[in-house]
Amino acid sequence: MRTVDGAHDETIRSSTKGVTTIAPIRIVVAEDHPKFREMLCEQLRLAPDLEVLGDAQDGWEAIAAVGKLKPDVLTLDLDLPGMHGLDVLRVVRWYSPDTKVIILSGHNEEPTIQEALKEGARGYIVKGERANVEKAIRVVQNGEVWARRRVLASVIEELSRLARLPFPATDGEPALA
Repeated sequence: MRTVDGAHDETIRSSTKGVTTIAPIRIVVAEDHPKFREMLCEQLRLAPDLEVLGDAQDGWEAIAAVGKLKPDVLTLDLDLPGMHGLDVLRVVRWYSPDTKVIILSGHNEEPTIQEALKEGARGYIVKGERANVEKAIRVVQNGEVWARRRVLASVIEELSRLARLPFPATDGEPALA
């Protein structure tokens, strides 16, 4: 895990002579391919509103980096050595619920994407697709979800289906429909 000096600055807003600045979105990148990881970190560092706090090359390092650096956003590959990305996602969601996770993976199977979103990922980007990672980070940081429209539609359909299910009866009371 590599970190950048000053990564623990918790300032959200600062004001100088009536000018208010918003602190950058703090990011940890978890990716096992060194060249892709370096390229992504450099790309993100070029954006003035994004700050790469550190990076990780395996699942255990990703968990440690989130625990130590407290990023706003973790970009997470699924195929990490040591611990699968979905397991990392579950751990991060449990102990750092304020960290938003964006999966950045070569897996483009819809069930995999749906599972990641159901497990709490706030975004899913398939490597090789023409997606703007910086924009996805900003969107997710603002409380929205970033994924293919088709996948989001199927997740919404599943939620609608679940909402129509009757609640089971308890202790002699009738089931709610």
